Amino acid sequence: MGENWYSKSNETIIPGNPDRIKAKWDPLQYLNLAQYLKVFNEYPRAFNPRVHGPYCPWRYYGKRDLHLGDVKLAEIPAWIARRDKTPMGVYQGGIRTFWKFYRAYLDNKKPNLIWYTQIFVVASLINFVFFAMPDRKQYKWAKYH
Repeated sequence: MGENWYSKSNETIIPGNPDRIKAKWDPLQYLNLAQYLKVFNEYPRAFNPRVHGPYCPWRYYGKRDLHLGDVKLAEIPAWIARRDKTPMGVYQGGIRTFWKFYRAYLDNKKPNLIWYTQIFVVASLINFVFFAMPDRKQYKWAKYH
């Protein structure tokens, strides 16, 4: 095969989500934005359909490494240095995290409200840190005596 055998437009490998809806009119194609977003529509370079089988968006196909919980304190800088910090690596990490969250909390027989609670807690923390705390800094050094 050619250089882009890992592209999702390649018909010889199984797509990540075979049940996705195929739109008759694609606004990205109409606006010609697809040429800029093509990079985000490809499989990871380490994915090999002959070795890994069907593509799973929540799985990391790179070289295995220690989990963060198994890393000792002295080895944390070296562990962080081994991470992929490119924009594409951060994007793929975010996609993997989303799909792990989706499988764990939304894609099951009896979904519960824990995912609403988690999203609410994260939104509340962001609101407090970025909006509520700056308003309270004027009271930090107040002396009431």
